[in-house]
Amino acid sequence: MKLPFFALALAVTAPLPVVADNASIDLKLFGRHEIEGGLSTCHLAFWQSNRDPETDQYAYLIYMPYDENGMPTKAMIEIGKERIALSESARGDFDPPPQLGYRLYSSADHATHVLVRIEEAVVTGSLQTIAKAQVTVVREDLPPFVAGAKGVIGCPGPSSVSSSEAPPAPAEQPPVASMPSPSAPASSYAGPDGLSLGPAVLLTAASEVPAPVRNEIATYAPDQCSEPEILAYPGQRYALAESFILWEVPCFLGAYQGTSIFAITQDPPGDWATMLSLPNPPALEGENNAQMMNPEVLPSRGLFVTTEVGRTEGDCGVYRVFRLMDAPGETFEFQLMEYREKIACDGVQSEPSSWPLQFSAGE
Repeated sequence: MKLPFFALALAVTAPLPVVADNASIDLKLFGRHEIEGGLSTCHLAFWQSNRDPETDQYAYLIYMPYDENGMPTKAMIEIGKERIALSESARGDFDPPPQLGYRLYSSADHATHVLVRIEEAVVTGSLQTIAKAQVTVVREDLPPFVAGAKGVIGCPGPSSVSSSEAPPAPAEQPPVASMPSPSAPASSYAGPDGLSLGPAVLLTAASEVPAPVRNEIATYAPDQCSEPEILAYPGQRYALAESFILWEVPCFLGAYQGTSIFAITQDPPGDWATMLSLPNPPALEGENNAQMMNPEVLPSRGLFVTTEVGRTEGDCGVYRVFRLMDAPGETFEFQLMEYREKIACDGVQSEPSSWPLQFSAGE
């Protein structure tokens, strides 16, 4: 029933590198000539979106080869002069697009994390070609580094450049161009925005979620969010209205869908929390749900887009847009702005934002 949050863990060999620019992450691009043996026949690779690994000497952000049995091995990134090894500890794939997908990679000492968010992809046989992704690198005591990316997962074929043909590397590689996370519109939704949020801050461990938030979930949604601490992706938080925090707690991870629950605390957290529920459209009766399917958060607009596919083919399901607003009693609430549903699972895939409109807050 649900989608996102995928995670991974790995072994690292490098100490924390010296960083510049007011303690920023000195992420470096690297080229295929730096990959021992060249690109493997099957691999995962993400490169900076404004570069082409076929023509640019330095383009890759993260690379992970698969062995002869199709199993993932060690991934790599470069920070400063260090090459850091990563392992995939868990994942939640989407199948097929346009479902979102998250893959989290971590070093053995958990000092370095790489979160890959897949936003647009096409599946052809054993190959996923990613047209739009976001790579976020997180290190202890440093602000996250975010880069737009493209990539592949699967078997595009062997490297077209062997190690013997590789051009010599210059003395220093170019740093990754700083790319703020794009604030893409919520598909076709053109209605009013909600309360703006600060940028997402990836949590490093589930233990960072305040106890009052966990107590709220355990009390009011125990059947919707069981054992969230077992997920390798620990969640995110967002600054809200200067003195509050919005917490995103992952609750369920399936083969191609996942859920999150959202809650509010003070900033810094005190002894209370408020779990947010998702209102139904007027014609749909029943209790409000707390878990948001495959959430896409647009912080600057205060919008939350959720897609629940009816089956793995992704040809039917429910698409909703919520906005975060003030509520009576100095609290907050989600308001349903748009509800779309495609009932017929007919094998015809289309963008969920184009599914038949069943409710609009403007109507």
